[in-house]
Amino acid sequence: MRPPVRYAGLDRCVCAPWKLWVRGGGVVPLPDARVFSVGRQRAPLALSPNGRYVAYFRLRGGALVVRGVGTGEVRAVPGMTWSNAMRAARVELSPGGRYAVLGIGWKHWILDTYSGESIPVPPGLRPWSFSPDAKFVLMVDDTFQAGIYSMSPFAERGNVPVGGALGPGGETVAYFTSRDAEIHLWNVPTGDIPRRDAIAVPVDRTPTRMRWNGEGRLDLQTVVSRRVRKGGGSRYTWYRVDQESSRTVRVGGFVVPGSVHNPIVAGLTP
Repeated sequence: MRPPVRYAGLDRCVCAPWKLWVRGGGVVPLPDARVFSVGRQRAPLALSPNGRYVAYFRLRGGALVVRGVGTGEVRAVPGMTWSNAMRAARVELSPGGRYAVLGIGWKHWILDTYSGESIPVPPGLRPWSFSPDAKFVLMVDDTFQAGIYSMSPFAERGNVPVGGALGPGGETVAYFTSRDAEIHLWNVPTGDIPRRDAIAVPVDRTPTRMRWNGEGRLDLQTVVSRRVRKGGGSRYTWYRVDQESSRTVRVGGFVVPGSVHNPIVAGLTP
């Protein structure tokens, strides 16, 4: 079984095929994935937050598919195929690959990748993060105010003053404070901050995204861009957030070389 994907992209030139760089250094090509829609406009490709699933439109037949990276199993999303409207589309995946978020302009839909059911997102909102079990989703508006929705049935369950990473059970939101220097946690049921002391982001690191794993642990991803880092490329680092001690512990990292075009990093919104 293959390890999860760290990032996807086009190797050394803006040409086919898409490639997946997995943990441990392996590279997996996707020759059946559509790369461009028109000219040099990139066709959508998405990685699940944990890098275990990838979604893309197939070249032949145009089906939107979800591929399990570890198993190689591929399933087509019922009723969803490539069309001219997809040229401007964005696709994102939930943990576990159960749901795909399809965005075209200001409109968004949540697709059940097994049944093909399409849930229109309320106007003015954008899906931002799913809980680890994908039973809840956090939506943000243009001011980054957020609402929590259950997926089955699809219904609003609570509000949050700011968007962020949605935790287990849809009950906790981790978000960056001003200037992205610290992390706070918001308790959705009680509507307050359960701890007043913020968790500091590592010094000289730019935070990019947070995610909760299935065990309820919070991870933080940071980046040092190719403009700053010697040798080129962008270095991404994962930290485990210790909520009790307010400390962050480095748990892994990797470099996306400057030779990779259109990089998509697991844990980030494409």
